Amino acid sequence: MEVSEIQGIRVAVVGCAHGAFKEIYDLLKAEAQAKGWETIDLVIIGGDFQALRNANDAACISVPAKYKSMGDFHEFYEGTSVAPYLTIFCGGNHEASNYLYELYYGGWAAPNIYYLGAANVVKFGPLRISAMSGIWKGYDYRKPHFERLPYNGDDLHSIHHIRELDVRKLLQIRTQVDIGLSHDWPRGIENYGNHQELFRKKRGFREDSEHGKLGNVAARDVLDRLRPAFWFSAHLHVKFAATVPHDGVTLKRVPLSADQPTVWAVQAQTAADSPKGGSSTMTSPNPTSSGHTTSDERVTSMTQAMVSNKILPASGTKENKLNAWNNFAAGGACAFEAQERIKIEDHIANLRRENDVRHEREQELKAKAQKDEPAQSNVDQPAPGINQDEIDLDSGSETGRAVSGNPSPVKANQDEIDLDSGSEAGKTASGNLSPVKLPKLNIASSDGSSDPPASEPLLDRAVAEGLRGKLPASFSHPVAATNPTHKKTIPTAIANKVTKFLALDKPHNRDPFMHLVKVNPVNPSGDHPLPGPFRLEYDKEWLAITRVFANDLVLGDITAKVPADQGEDYYLKRILEEEEWVEQNVFRGWPHEIPYNFQPTAPNFDPSVPLTSVEQPKEYTNSQTAEFCKLLQIPNPFDLPEADRQARMEAGHRPMRAGHGGRGHGGGGRGGGHRGGGHRGAGRGRGGRGRGGGRGRGASHVDTQSS
Repeated sequence: MEVSEIQGIRVAVVGCAHGAFKEIYDLLKAEAQAKGWETIDLVIIGGDFQALRNANDAACISVPAKYKSMGDFHEFYEGTSVAPYLTIFCGGNHEASNYLYELYYGGWAAPNIYYLGAANVVKFGPLRISAMSGIWKGYDYRKPHFERLPYNGDDLHSIHHIRELDVRKLLQIRTQVDIGLSHDWPRGIENYGNHQELFRKKRGFREDSEHGKLGNVAARDVLDRLRPAFWFSAHLHVKFAATVPHDGVTLKRVPLSADQPTVWAVQAQTAADSPKGGSSTMTSPNPTSSGHTTSDERVTSMTQAMVSNKILPASGTKENKLNAWNNFAAGGACAFEAQERIKIEDHIANLRRENDVRHEREQELKAKAQKDEPAQSNVDQPAPGINQDEIDLDSGSETGRAVSGNPSPVKANQDEIDLDSGSEAGKTASGNLSPVKLPKLNIASSDGSSDPPASEPLLDRAVAEGLRGKLPASFSHPVAATNPTHKKTIPTAIANKVTKFLALDKPHNRDPFMHLVKVNPVNPSGDHPLPGPFRLEYDKEWLAITRVFANDLVLGDITAKVPADQGEDYYLKRILEEEEWVEQNVFRGWPHEIPYNFQPTAPNFDPSVPLTSVEQPKEYTNSQTAEFCKLLQIPNPFDLPEADRQARMEAGHRPMRAGHGGRGHGGGGRGGGHRGGGHRGAGRGRGGRGRGGGRGRGASHVDTQSS
């Protein structure tokens, strides 16, 4: 069947999978039949995939032993079951990290099931799809991929933290992408949908949103750069839809199928279809995040939108004139409030930029100080006294609230245990809220880790800074000397103006965890003759970017320093050169399909080996990664000599950081305190949504089906 006949590529989006693949595929088949679809062209899964091949893989997943489940992925890996639809997925924070590590550049996890790697851009017919794996933790963002088998407890909870080098590659894309995929939500995305309903459903989200801590900073940077037509996420175990306008465009309402989110029933308004009255237009819920417009432009746009719908003709009876005046006054008040809020939001943005500048100098001083320290000191500590092992099990909050020393009783509903992304985050054992002042982390807000403490909302901080600005210059904060920051611009080839966002739940929870939608490319072309079916293809621009950054990838060395960002202009020149190489040596004038070259690397599932086994597997060389590196003629650091692998296993894992020795059972909660003790340390912040102060539950009460 031609794409023109089905009005788009038939895509099924799934939230967290948690290893329930046979159930997912059965439900997708029923959903497709209910919609009248003959088939599904592509399934996209948003992480927490849990591709466990055997019980030893289960020793490498960030889940307490009590709640580990084998799932049924091993049947697809062994070939006893086959995915009925082509499936692609990104990684989350509850994965068989050792297996996904083998496929860092992407590859077939099982027949017809493709892992998109740490970061990637691939093509599926006329669609171009970008993906980023992992969750946000600012304190690990600028570190290398230092984790390598055998893993210690810290490694198991940092290996799925997204890294700046991978994001840097995505930020070099200069042409339009149609679909974006991440496990946790882009930061601030809640402001573009029905956030009040979201806050009602998920307690703790309002506080995180108000303090600018809800979501993934890096994912937001990528969304703002790539501006895809759709962006899909999972992680927080709730369905939420939003619409993000770019470049300050206004939105007009358009008809939409009843089975699609209501908030998606809009499109960017162009000059040609701009209505005179303006009654059908909408403005961005959060104008500061929607583009690169100036504050004056946004104030004017919002003022006009708010006032235009309020004014009535001031002619006729005295009553009409009075009503007209009242409506005008009300509209003017709204517009004034909008102006003031935008000014404050702009000031917040300026504060963040100042932090970015200060950060560069701080990093230089930190690096200089660490040269004379032992290797272990190169690890940024999340916070004093916090055991890392507790930090990430619940996808982690940094907002922290006090709790009593005794854990709360476990609820009968397992979904309400501790990894369900914080529907009750922030309560003490007695039910009262008690804010705790967080320690300052010396990391910049540009990478998200120097977010203001929970006790100081950005808006309050902005007001305080605004008052300071009215004082004489001697009262101003000193400005640190820094290196110039690299200017980032949106390439002209990235022209999409509206991104439709959708996050979904997990199986057996409250909200829907799958959604079917037809997707058309932003820029249709004749590169793919109809009809399909289509296959996954390599993306020329992405392969060029991969070649540019291949030598910067260092594995397994916690003392390594990630090469500094050289800036967009520097990389562009090299990428264009590498695109010529890719065209001549890989594509040769034709699209290059991703080969179906799946080969199993690990032994099949053995039911006699318990899932509670702590024996980690050895590291395997994946033939797909080897072939990919050979295709691009880049180094393959994943292929260690067998003698080196054996030596690593015999030597055992690196020592854990001081104070991280055991999990304990008290007070750790979601905010992440001591794992071996009974009291809390600083809260964790919802970096990857995270969840701040937990409910006081100890480590043994953590739900495997976490966000």
